Amino acid sequence: MPHATYDANKALVLAHYDAVTNRHDPDAIRAQLTPDFFDHAAGKMMSADDVIAHSAQLHETFANFSAVAECLVAERDIVAGRVVWRGVHRGPWRGIAPTGRHVEFRGMTFWRIREGKISERWAEVDFADLERQLKG
Repeated sequence: MPHATYDANKALVLAHYDAVTNRHDPDAIRAQLTPDFFDHAAGKMMSADDVIAHSAQLHETFANFSAVAECLVAERDIVAGRVVWRGVHRGPWRGIAPTGRHVEFRGMTFWRIREGKISERWAEVDFADLERQLKG
């Protein structure tokens, strides 16, 4: 694959983090996902509307929510990323009442790109660290 394709795939993943986490942009999310998008972390196929609802929930739970890719690597049809998420806990999360705490947690995600759209996601996010921060 030419390097231009790798660069385009990385740009798509960055745009997806921007649409889901940094801005909550439903139109961009719809344009970025294949109709048969499968999220392996969730264990199911998710429609763009499912991903949009997930994004909306994250923004209700965390104020000033953002994601920054600390590293992205592309090979074949896969983009792998190490990401840090930040926000202020303002809504319930997994049974934990809002704390007002600023949180920062990390994870690693692999994305499969097919015909210029995201078709699969595998994610390992350190929710145990997030929970420790919320429980103080």
